[in-house]
Amino acid sequence: MSAAAALAALLPTVAFADTVDATVTNLVTKQIVVQSNGSSYHNVSHLANLVADVRIQVDTEAVGRVKSWKIWLALAGEESGSEDYPTFGKSKSYDVLDRPRRVDRTERLIVPSTMWKSFVLARCNELADDLRAQGLGNTAIFNQDRKLPLAVVPRFDADTSGAGSNYFVEGTPWSLHKKTELVCKKWSGASIPQASDSLSVTPAKVVNKGLSIYEQYGAGGLCKIRLDGWITTDRKNTEVSFRYRNQEGKTSEVWTVNTGDNRTATFSHWYDIKDNGFSESGIRLAETGFIRMIGVSHDFRSDWAEYTMECVEGGPDTLVANNPPKLTMQVVEQGKVMVHGRLCPERLKLVGLLEGRGNFSGQVAFFGPGYLSPPQNYTITHDQKLPFGADVELDWSDTPPPSPHGPMGQWRKFGMSVTNGNNVSIASIPPKSHFLQCRAPRLNPAVTPQGGLTVAPRNPASAAQQGGQAAVAGQLALQPLPGFAIQAPKGQLRRGEIRLSGGQPNASYVLRFFRKGDGGYKRVRSALLPNKMKGTTARFKLSALTGGRDWRLAVCPAGRKDKKACKTSDFRLPVAKATGRTSTPGTPQGTKAFIVPGLGN
Repeated sequence: MSAAAALAALLPTVAFADTVDATVTNLVTKQIVVQSNGSSYHNVSHLANLVADVRIQVDTEAVGRVKSWKIWLALAGEESGSEDYPTFGKSKSYDVLDRPRRVDRTERLIVPSTMWKSFVLARCNELADDLRAQGLGNTAIFNQDRKLPLAVVPRFDADTSGAGSNYFVEGTPWSLHKKTELVCKKWSGASIPQASDSLSVTPAKVVNKGLSIYEQYGAGGLCKIRLDGWITTDRKNTEVSFRYRNQEGKTSEVWTVNTGDNRTATFSHWYDIKDNGFSESGIRLAETGFIRMIGVSHDFRSDWAEYTMECVEGGPDTLVANNPPKLTMQVVEQGKVMVHGRLCPERLKLVGLLEGRGNFSGQVAFFGPGYLSPPQNYTITHDQKLPFGADVELDWSDTPPPSPHGPMGQWRKFGMSVTNGNNVSIASIPPKSHFLQCRAPRLNPAVTPQGGLTVAPRNPASAAQQGGQAAVAGQLALQPLPGFAIQAPKGQLRRGEIRLSGGQPNASYVLRFFRKGDGGYKRVRSALLPNKMKGTTARFKLSALTGGRDWRLAVCPAGRKDKKACKTSDFRLPVAKATGRTSTPGTPQGTKAFIVPGLGN
């Protein structure tokens, strides 16, 4: 047996595997509050932040080194999916001569509400939809606070070297995650503004701010830090000036930003870090410091942000191409409104992301036929990511009743444009068509629906009749054909696919996953696994199935309480194989490990 083969045979039993862990040690944000308007949940305070302290631990034992790591937060419901926020994470990379064997540190992560607003609104509105399906009207739904738990999940990406850099990390059970309370607030009715005798205008205030540091090693050990910050004011389009100050009292030049229509400015600035020299023992000292923002135009101070680096001054200057930012865009439906017996989207959220490939500043706007969002200011540099959003209210007043010949809805087109400081377009996404479909509500035949927001039809009598017929037809369409069967998953599994035979395209089903253990099959509730599907096909992530290889899927028609109507299928996961490249004895192989602390049962 060769030396390499002998080493490979020993790896499963010796302590060469890397140890990795990411844990929320302190959850500062205990509660998230969502406001309602009597028909939907529609807003979150722009002052809100998701704040948590996360402890990260990496131990490569005796055969490896830590090249880099990144930590960020995610929000997850028990059965309603999850959303990650890597843009507001923290990361660090190490120079080849300074890579440690172990990392054990705690970082504070702050995610502003602009990132997770859509996610929490969707959770509250899903709850409202479920209550409507039970026969409740808007008055009953929005007359009380409704609360949901959301897990605050730490995500961790580590790049290590060495023979032990292949490992498997099992997901964390739902019960062990730190949770924030999502409060879907009741509707108290419209407040009446009171008149004021004063004509004075109160100056704008800085109501929120934050600063984080990204550390980067350049050629020859030259160190740089990128200061990523944001400032929120209580008024739109407010100019705010500030300086950076370190722990020694040294200050930077004055920077000025504009908070725009969304009242929040995000920005990044690069600074070089100088070499501290060497100690008497010849050991290079770590370059350590603290930086904060100090207001110039307004009275405010941010919390201190810390950096720790080991630097060698000098190294060749590098020329970096100054290219316009890369653009991506999504259209997200929000809220529901009843039109001719169908549930239609009430409004849209246009979400754009700028990825910096150079130093630019200017304005961002969304556009389309009959629509132009207010321009938003931006300043971006290399490797920076800036999110932007805009709201679109939808008009359904001229929508005809549903037709049996096609789906009911409307077509809208939206694009995105970015200009530089001279108001010249430097990047854009052409308008793309989106079909906003209205769907039949899920009805409880034993309860007469009440409440709801209805757009007045042109002919109330005929439209009501047509709407009632459409609702009944929609209800019947949701019932699956008898005798449906599960074609996949089944047997030895290769991909996460659900495929049914004998079902209708409109049929809705409830999904339940069970893991086999010593005492039989036990249900697993995970935010990473789907709990419902519509139609005859769906997908799920194999990585969400943790803790065992033998599983069972149960598929039940939605709205049916008879267990005999459910179908089950047993399947088995493939054996996980360690990845990596073959290397000669004595030469550690580098493998990137991606750790997802997923949600188990």
